[in-house]
Formats: sequence, structure tokens, C-alpha cells
Amino acid sequence: MACYPRIPYPNSVGLNGQLIGWTRVGNLTAVDAILDSPEAADLPRHGKTALHEAIRYGRSDFLRHLIARGFDVNQKGPEPYGEICLTPMHFVAVNNNAEMVDILLDAGADATIDDVSEDGFCGTLGGREAKPHTPFMAAAFWGSHAVIDRLIDRLPPVAIGSHEWPLAVAAAALHRHPKTLNILLRRYPSSGIPQDILDRALIDAAENWDYDPYHGIFPALPEESWPRGIETFRLLLARGARPNAEPPMSIYTYTPWAKDRPIIHATIDTSMGMDMVNMLLDHGVDLPEGSGGGAEDKDITLFGRAVRNGHPDLIRFFYQREGAVINMNEELPHRDRCYKGYLLHTAAASGRLANVQFLLDHGADPLKMNPDGYLPIHRACLSRHLDIIKLLWPLTCPAVPDLANYRTKDGQTAFHLTNCWSSSPYDPEVEKLSMRLLYFFKEQGADLSSLDSQGKSFLHYILPHHEDMIPLFRTLMEMGAQLRADAQGQTELHLTLLNPDWELVGLRFLLAHGADKDINAQDNKGRTPLYYYLETHYYEPENNQSARHIRAVVLDVLMKAGADPDIRSVSGKSARELVVEKGVPYNLDE
Repeated sequence: MACYPRIPYPNSVGLNGQLIGWTRVGNLTAVDAILDSPEAADLPRHGKTALHEAIRYGRSDFLRHLIARGFDVNQKGPEPYGEICLTPMHFVAVNNNAEMVDILLDAGADATIDDVSEDGFCGTLGGREAKPHTPFMAAAFWGSHAVIDRLIDRLPPVAIGSHEWPLAVAAAALHRHPKTLNILLRRYPSSGIPQDILDRALIDAAENWDYDPYHGIFPALPEESWPRGIETFRLLLARGARPNAEPPMSIYTYTPWAKDRPIIHATIDTSMGMDMVNMLLDHGVDLPEGSGGGAEDKDITLFGRAVRNGHPDLIRFFYQREGAVINMNEELPHRDRCYKGYLLHTAAASGRLANVQFLLDHGADPLKMNPDGYLPIHRACLSRHLDIIKLLWPLTCPAVPDLANYRTKDGQTAFHLTNCWSSSPYDPEVEKLSMRLLYFFKEQGADLSSLDSQGKSFLHYILPHHEDMIPLFRTLMEMGAQLRADAQGQTELHLTLLNPDWELVGLRFLLAHGADKDINAQDNKGRTPLYYYLETHYYEPENNQSARHIRAVVLDVLMKAGADPDIRSVSGKSARELVVEKGVPYNLDE
């Protein structure tokens, strides 16, 4: 049987959408067929076009062809959230395609047009306070070194404004694009780059702004981002950037914590080793001491920052430097109360056993509690670091005898925090770790049936909604986990009946393994499992495949198990009355 490729657009799209779809997949014949049709005269002259799509997908041949067919090389298209403000050259700036720069310029594109829409919307590259960006500035933001080089080669000097160069340097530094930065520094138009621009760029580079979900920028892998950062630092320091300067804020770092922040703070926070710190030390960086008071980020000592970073080389260096003045129980601030704590809390959460041992060996107290009653071991549990849990357990137990069942102020136990029910269809190691944690806590005497701060037990999180979930549920019951109601009074039967699987595997399993005792249990609103099922579902004979449709087979199973339809809820109604009220053609007495 012949197999044909899918049409690259939804059935509902118009001619422009079809043209964009065929351009995306590279079907020139289909593109020409549309352009040769009489309807092509009605193609929009505003917004997204096939020309923009050809650029996005790197199709230089299509770009030439569409230009030859009359497409406007300056027609603006949409930024990520739909505002029509980006020229074709802006799209090229994102894709780092020097060949397309030549194609557009040769066709008459204006590379000085900025990213402001007709209604005044300004593109937001770099932050809410950002000013309009030309393609040159956009290329620096994205690290498109080939486009930057080609624009400098092709455009007359006056076409790149004097205000654009420093902003381009700042963007390339902040996002750690060393290839782009090198071109900008080497080809900067003045005889010497202004000192404040270099100083600002160095501080921006230390901040490492590598996360911008609006534009789809997410942190690069360490093996990629770290060498880029080192090279960015090297370029700026070699040009004379001063690590102790206090230059004005750039438009790209608009966050309050970046203002007046010593460069060593940002460097320690973002480092993956000693390389950048050593470079700053070689250039005479000041090393200000934090108060260690824990109230604000600026109060953290350099050693505290090293512990928060977690890299062993940083921790050893700043320990040796600060020596006897170090407070091993320094408090570290955090916006989230449960994450507040001391150095050992932070190290325990990081997962590096050697760091935890180092702090313990030098006097860190494993019994220090944060404001919510979290000990360092609770932070290790929250991050599921079993080796650290085992290290801290015997050090914590003498002061907290029933550590396995001790509750923090928000009602959690160490057992709850480890999420021993976690699993992943993509990574079998997640479930393996969960089982190791579960066996550890059982050995320590944890109450496997206890309710967590959400009022749920372990079993409530792993209800057997399909066949594959039954082995784990059965194992936990064999280990001692008991069926019980949650804080709302709802049993496993109630919870399962909210969304029963189609074959009723979970419901039948529960009834066969002890849940039949709860067949008429009432929750805090007086609802039995039968009543709850009827209340949360609908009788829809025309849509009987819906998960919310009241099914006779479910009622059969519940009635056979002994469900009483005449028990009244707090509302005063019974299940029998709900059947009538919802028009369910089911006889509860048969």
C-alpha cells in the first residue's frame, strides 16, 4: 500500500498557511503552484509569510526564490508571542546564517529597521526595560557571530549606531557568547573601547544570563557553558576590564540583585571550578566579607557562597583562605521558608557526600533546625540523596529518637519528603531508588501508613489505576502499609472511584485486598464510595465512552460488594436519590 507524506498544515488554514507549510518542508513545486494560482493575489502583506519560514528553517534556496517571486524583504513577522515586529533580518540574526544576510542585503533589505511594531510594541530581547533592537543587536543577543561579522563587513559604519555597539557587547558578555564578543571587541569602531563598557560587560558575564523562557533560551549543558564563560572572562580581562569597578547597570540585567553586587559574588555563584575566580584574583579583585547574618543574599560569606555552589575546589579554597573565622553553622537566606537553613542544610540538598562530610569534619551541627523545623537530613530526604541520609541518620537520631516519624512544622516526616512512590517510565533508576529509600525507612521504623502534610498516605499516591501499578501497590501492602482514609475521610475506594480505569482493574483489586471493609465508609461530607461515584459522574447515554459517564458495570461491582444505597450524606441525599435525580436507568434493588 502506497504511503504519502502528510500535508504540512492543518485543514483549516488559508492559502498563506498552506504556503508556509510547504516552505517549511521544502516542497518548491507546491509553493510555485500556490504562487501561480489566481488566489495568490490575496496573500497578506502583513505578518508571518513564507519568507520568514524559509529563514527559520535555513532554506537559502527558498529565500532566493521567494524574493524573486516578489516577497518583501523588510516585511515584519511575529516574535515568540505573536507581536508583528521582527524583520526578515532579525530572523536571520537568530539563525546565524551569513549567506542569508548577503541574500537579503543584495535584495535591498534595510538592516537598520528595529523591532518595534506598528502599534508601538518593542521587542523584549534582554528584559522588560530593553530598548529597540536592530538585527545587529539581536545577533549579539543570540550569539550569531557569523551574522555579526557579515553585517560589520557589509554595512556602512553609520548604519550601526554608536549606541548599538556597547549594548551588543553587553548582550554577548551576559549570555557568554565568546566568538561574538571577540568579533565585537576586535572590530569596535573607536580607537579604544570605553572603560565603563568593558567593566560592565565583565560584571554581566559573571551573572551568566542563560535563562530566558520568553525567547526559548534555557541553560546550556555544563560542558558547553563553562568553557564559554572562561573564554568570555579571558577576552574582557585581556582588554582591560576591571573587576572592582562599579559601572552603570546595563539594560540587560534589570533584576534587583544584580545592582551593586560585587563581581566575586556572581562568579562564585555561577562557577563550575576555580578558573574564573583565579582569573579575577590575578587581576586584583576585592574579596568583600559578608556578615553571615543570613538575612539577605549580600550577607552570605564567600565560604557560604562556595558551599551553596557545591564545587569542592571552591569550598576548599575559601575554607583555607578564611580559616578560623568561618562559622560552620552560617545561616543561608532563601525566599522559600522550607529551603532556609544552614550550610549543612544546603550541602545535604546538593547531593555531594564529600561536601557534607567536610562540613561535619569541621564542626557543622547536624541538629540545627531551620524555621520550619527542618534538619539537614530533611533537606537530604527532600532531594532523595540516600547516601547522605545514611550518613546523617546516626548523627541525628540521639537528639530525635523517633526520627523516622518526627514531623516538621508543616507536617512532613523524613519518609514523606523522600517521595518513595516516585517512578518514571523513562528512567527505571527512579523507581529503584524509591524502593531503596522505602526499605531504608521501613528498617528505621517509619509509619508507612501515616498521612503527610496534604493529608494523604503513601498508598493514596499510587492507586492501582491500571495493571502495571498493582505489583507496587501489593508490595507496599505486604511491607505493612495499611488502607486508610485521608484527611478528607476518603478511602482508597473513594479516590479510585473519582476516575476508575475502564476495566475496573484497580477497583476489583482493592475490594479483593481489604477495601471491602470500607464499602460503606463515609467521608467528611458523609459520602459513601457509591454516593461519591454517582455525585462526581454524569449519565450521558450519547457519550457512554466518556470517563465521567456513570457506568452500570461500576454500580454492579459496588452493589455486589455490599454498598448500601440508602446511607445519607451530610447534604441529606442518598445514593438511591442521586440515581433518580441523574436519570440513571439502574435498579439498585436487583
